[in-house]
Amino acid sequence: MNAFDYEVAVIGGSHAGLAAAHTLGRSKRRTIVFDAGTPRNSAAQSLHNFSTGDGASPNALRSIALAHLNMFENVRYLPQPVSSVNAAATGFQLTAGNEILTVRKIILATGVTDKLFAIEGLAALWGRTVLHCTYCHGWEARDQPALVLVKGAIAWDVAITISHWNPQLTFLLNGSTVEDAEKKTYLQQRGWRLIETPVIKLTRREEMTEALLADGQVVAAPVVYTKPVQVKFNNELAVKLGCEISKSGSVLTDGAMQTSVQGVFAAGDVAHPGYHLVAEAIATGHKAAAFCNNQLCKEDYR
Repeated sequence: MNAFDYEVAVIGGSHAGLAAAHTLGRSKRRTIVFDAGTPRNSAAQSLHNFSTGDGASPNALRSIALAHLNMFENVRYLPQPVSSVNAAATGFQLTAGNEILTVRKIILATGVTDKLFAIEGLAALWGRTVLHCTYCHGWEARDQPALVLVKGAIAWDVAITISHWNPQLTFLLNGSTVEDAEKKTYLQQRGWRLIETPVIKLTRREEMTEALLADGQVVAAPVVYTKPVQVKFNNELAVKLGCEISKSGSVLTDGAMQTSVQGVFAAGDVAHPGYHLVAEAIATGHKAAAFCNNQLCKEDYR
């Protein structure tokens, strides 16, 4: 067993990865955590819908989780991405920077990357005053007028949930349209504006976020919701390992967070097509680590 540099490599150092490392540390497993330093919610000032931690800073939460790993001398944290991974004998070989390491098991917690509209000012406000999830921010933004920056194709679906929290909506369709005439009429009959003019710039001014349109018009509201143009699953290493991938790009796992490749587990956002909550990431991180440790125990016992 000692022929391996580590028993488990956790690839990803945000909520899911740090939770997995915590469980592995408590399980006396020689573990290395690789952190590329690009957590999805780093721009957010606070996280919500998280029992016992509602309103906490996600960056502070990660710092606490990382500090807790210091109690485990068997866990090493390396702030560096993994550049390549390959199956090797009964385990895997990883390359990170100048290091080449061998491990018995892998937990992928590589997350996702949000691709946003190419609108000036959007990235700076993302996760702060431009929101994406009603379950994460809806209570804080409840009952206020809202701008909804989405492509027309999903305006109907978005309206179903957002209007529960924010009944007064203005849709910024950014050069698109709601092609389904019946749905478009219904949205308009609710009293909601559907603005098809492209959005040029977003600016926060006092308590309002202003959207400058291509025709010079400015519309504003206290709350802005948007959806990423694309949620890119960071599944490159999973693909390299031969893991089965869903149509959306998420890494498929079973009830034990085991992927289709023996010895490779996945947790957090990368392991689910759309249920992306901090609490879920932490829970699946702990779960993946527990089943990973159980697998190691069974192998060692035999």
